[in-house]
Amino acid sequence: MEDTAMIDTCIFIEYFRVSDKRKAYFTELLVRYPKLGVFSIAKYEVLCGASDKDMAFWESCFQQIMVLPFEDSTITMARKIYRQLKQENKLIDTTDILIAATAMVNDLPLATFNRNHFERIRGLRMV
Repeated sequence: MEDTAMIDTCIFIEYFRVSDKRKAYFTELLVRYPKLGVFSIAKYEVLCGASDKDMAFWESCFQQIMVLPFEDSTITMARKIYRQLKQENKLIDTTDILIAATAMVNDLPLATFNRNHFERIRGLRMV
């Protein structure tokens, strides 16, 4: 899916916090990729941090983005990533492992500001 990229939680947070939305990385991604995806757990993270007054914005946002489910194939890939990182003594947060696994299972590049963690994962393509 060359026209699709997966978004990490931090991309949404930056978009929401920046005053000039035209300068947000999320806006750039919308131009570069006709389709965007997000892991269901990343959606959960965003919604947990959202205030009640911002929920309408987030609900509208997530209606326009493909929400990728947590599936058995994700678990299998996440286990592989976990074991690789643990063996190399380079473990990252479990949520980040699950996000990476979802991107890999769906053959999508990942857009993130947290390159330091995700670059540790062999085979993960990043925007």
